[in-house]
Amino acid sequence: MLKNDQMLQTSPDSIVLLGATGEVLAWNAASERLYGWSSDDVVGDNMQERLRCTVEGIPADSPPPLLKPFRGVFRRNARDGSTRRVDVFRMPYGATGEEPSGIVEFGRDITRHVQPSRVPEKVTRRYENLFNAMPASFWHLELHGVAATVRQWREEGIDNLQQYLASSPSAVRALIGQMKILSFNDRTVELFGHGRRDAHFDDLNQVWPDESLHVFAASVIAALNQQPTYSAECTFRTLTGEHFEALFTASMPWPEVQRGQVLVGVVDLSETRRAQEQAEANGQRYLELFDSSPAANIEIDCSAIDARLDALHRAGIDDFDAYIDSNPAFVEEALDSCTVLSVNASFVQLMRTRTRENALSGLCPYWVRSLSTYRKFLQARFLGRTRFEAQALMTRHDGTTFNCLVSSVYQPMTSRPGVMIASLADVSEAARARQLLARTRSDLAHAGRVAVLGELAASIVHEVSQPLTAIVLDSQTVLRTLNHPAPDHAELRELAARSSAQAVRATEIVARIHKMAKRAEPVHNPLGINRTVTDAVAVIRDGCRRLGTEVQMALADGLPLVVGDDVQLQQVVINLSLNAAQAVKPMPECRRRVRITTLSEDGFVCIFVDDTGTGVSLAQEKRLFDSFFTTKAEGLGIGLAICRSIVEAHGGTIGVQTAPEDWSTRFTVQLPNWTP
Repeated sequence: MLKNDQMLQTSPDSIVLLGATGEVLAWNAASERLYGWSSDDVVGDNMQERLRCTVEGIPADSPPPLLKPFRGVFRRNARDGSTRRVDVFRMPYGATGEEPSGIVEFGRDITRHVQPSRVPEKVTRRYENLFNAMPASFWHLELHGVAATVRQWREEGIDNLQQYLASSPSAVRALIGQMKILSFNDRTVELFGHGRRDAHFDDLNQVWPDESLHVFAASVIAALNQQPTYSAECTFRTLTGEHFEALFTASMPWPEVQRGQVLVGVVDLSETRRAQEQAEANGQRYLELFDSSPAANIEIDCSAIDARLDALHRAGIDDFDAYIDSNPAFVEEALDSCTVLSVNASFVQLMRTRTRENALSGLCPYWVRSLSTYRKFLQARFLGRTRFEAQALMTRHDGTTFNCLVSSVYQPMTSRPGVMIASLADVSEAARARQLLARTRSDLAHAGRVAVLGELAASIVHEVSQPLTAIVLDSQTVLRTLNHPAPDHAELRELAARSSAQAVRATEIVARIHKMAKRAEPVHNPLGINRTVTDAVAVIRDGCRRLGTEVQMALADGLPLVVGDDVQLQQVVINLSLNAAQAVKPMPECRRRVRITTLSEDGFVCIFVDDTGTGVSLAQEKRLFDSFFTTKAEGLGIGLAICRSIVEAHGGTIGVQTAPEDWSTRFTVQLPNWTP
């Protein structure tokens, strides 16, 4: 307490807390200035040995007892080798009824004071200042009247004083009335007199209510039994009659008691009690919210995990994934080290554990099928994140599984370090809805691709017929050459090579068409967008040429990868490119231009499709991506809607931007960079 008390730390006097054998337990800033050693230097050392103390007027071989009250002047060696004369006052402390466990020492440097006769006066004044500055109420009392009354009772045959006082409140009141008030500090005026400087404390009975008489009686018995200290919580009364809870302490070293004096302290516990009551109320509200929440809540003691993660940090481990890859058992061991402290009723219902006690068995059974997700939770905790959320396949107590959204709060609670709160929610229905939506989106995209292939049927037939025609012609030439008496083998090899190349080309064309027409679930993998754009243009190039347009490509080098389904992203490029080719069809042939550009910008890979067509009006722009809205007489109005659905499913955006100079319309697709 001394070390953390701001008032004592800022005190101009040296204040030192010593243990029973003279070891330094606390050392304030004034002590550092006086002796030159910091708190870190001396805490744990023996003060006598560190400072080589001697007491003026007392032989060095017979120092005063350590655990007894003492006032005198010490000579001590400072860190720089100089000698300090320090006026010291020592007071024992300890639990009631036990031997003192140490002393509190107050010291003031009087090295430069050359008039020893004035030292007692100055010391007295300084201790009076310290006495008044203390945050507790202190009373300096005289016991002569109490001692005389007790002697009289014993002469009258009262042998068991404790029993007598317990049975006679009036006797206790008589003893209280015999206490003579020698002095009290400013805090006493504030606490008992509400700050009134004219407050009069003539009789301690004014402040001692009936319900606390037993405490006073016990302190008297303790003093007579030569106990050096006594403390107890009790109720006091102000001069205006208000009651308050307080800690009553009495310093009663036997030599002082024999001289008829005692120092009493009173610490107001009202604020502490209110804080405790508020904390209890807050705790009760937390328990009510925790238990009545519709979410399944669980409290987990993660102290063991934190200790292991701290050990990894101290060992210099900074790549958690690499460490787990080389120590795969760590995840399950971490799960086993967790302790479930409590769960609410919703958790019992969600996990089908029947009772709360059954739910406290451990975490492993719940996470057995989602260890990879739990690994991510551990990594978040390792990186110091305060919260983390993820979906996991959780296993109930009865063995059934369900999709669960798990939200964890790692922020430590002061009152419960190491405790983590997690909330669980069943998202199975939402997961099924997402799966249905994804399947519907996939079906719609497939329908869109089939529709596009229908539009390109003539172009596809033309594109496939070219290599097939070339193969037929080359094959006929080979047959004619073989009929010659001396066929030219070099020419035959060239014809065979050309036929093979055309066959490969035809195969690639059919493979692209099959890939576009095939119905399959989307598969998201890291991919390069330039390859996707090139493959898409290969599908539509001949169709665009039939519309009188050549598709230009300006593809940036070194683009980051994106995560997506290659076929679906090709579909986006194809739809936008075909729309652009159809938009420029009404223009003169010299102005029919379509350009596809790629670049990296602010964490996204961008695809720009520009054309020199008639442009898009503001009213059309607002509805372009609505289902069944079209600007073409023969259009279905689903192409751009499918594009938006695909791009948003990839975490990106699609829209219309202001076109560059010499261009009419620009469609923009942004896809987030892939982060390994």
